[in-house]
Amino acid sequence: MTKRRIPAVATTLVFFLAVMLVGLVPFKQILSQREAVSDAEERLTALVNANQHLEAEIDALETPVEIERRAREDFGLVRPGEIAYIVVPAEPEPAAQPEAAGRSGSWFDAIVDFFTGRDGG
Repeated sequence: MTKRRIPAVATTLVFFLAVMLVGLVPFKQILSQREAVSDAEERLTALVNANQHLEAEIDALETPVEIERRAREDFGLVRPGEIAYIVVPAEPEPAAQPEAAGRSGSWFDAIVDFFTGRDGG
């Protein structure tokens, strides 16, 4: 009787393993789809926030004060009778270069300078 039970138990185990494997694939798909939905919701939230910001900017641009401010800042426009000044930053002074001949250092620094081209020669 035990010889007849072994094939039945093996068949039952194979059946349950097959059912588990068949159920595992959709479960993985469900998890990946949930993650994709979560990512899409985050992108949607970011786009909604950006859209609200742009709508607020559009509303602000419909006022004459904001139009004038943007024209002055972005395009440098002035009203008749006003004088526009442009402040140009001064050019930075070049950094002082150490003299190659008068520099004191170890023999190792001289070799490194030679191979890196900092020795001036």
